[in-house]
Amino acid sequence: MLSLLGKNIRCCTAALIGLPLFTSCQTSNMPDTPAVEQNVYFTAKGNEPGWIVRFDAEKIAFEGDYGEVKITVPKPDGRSSAGGMRYVTDRLTVDVTHASCTDDMSGRRFAETVTVLANGKEYRGCGGRNLPPEKLTDTVWTISMLDQLPAADGVQTEVRFADDKISGTAGCNRFFGTYTQSKNVLNFGVVASTKIMCPEKQMAQEKAFLRLLSGPVTDCGRQSHFGQRQGRSGDFEAGALAIPPRRARR
Repeated sequence: MLSLLGKNIRCCTAALIGLPLFTSCQTSNMPDTPAVEQNVYFTAKGNEPGWIVRFDAEKIAFEGDYGEVKITVPKPDGRSSAGGMRYVTDRLTVDVTHASCTDDMSGRRFAETVTVLANGKEYRGCGGRNLPPEKLTDTVWTISMLDQLPAADGVQTEVRFADDKISGTAGCNRFFGTYTQSKNVLNFGVVASTKIMCPEKQMAQEKAFLRLLSGPVTDCGRQSHFGQRQGRSGDFEAGALAIPPRRARR
């Protein structure tokens, strides 16, 4: 039904819950990431000073101190370490620990905690796949997919979470109601909406979206995906594509 960005919700709700569809999307002082990173399968970043490291099948490429330091080395075999993997070369050592990490500037959460030792200088940051925010309160999401189909072009369906309440635009009409969250399941109370008539494609998307809110939502995988209008998409455990939500303006 719904799939959330973030921790994937196990079984049938969209990325709605700090789950497969959430993350936060703010800028930070890090080197820019190329629009296309061919063959790159892992990226990690950190701040103050900004740095980034990229892994592909053949090499590890590091940029530190806002791009002033650049080191590229052949990718060594990884060695198991406490809670993760370590990659060691003469000039560059990268420790990837399987523990969630929050970027200290953007607030985005990632699956891995990463430490880089470059020419004797240590850098700390986060990498791997995006995780959802721990709480939905004060986040805003945009539907990107419903019932395994992309959302209609030009039709905005947006959900805003505030404490125990939800509100937003269903496709044509404004809606509002209440919700509760229990682990990876969202339950919605009575959801009411305005009654304006709109073009057929808007009404069709609105009907599909409101139908999702009529029952529990858990992350079942690929039926409905929430994504933010801005930000990068990422793969989550349940296979949902999700994008970080923006913080609601008060």
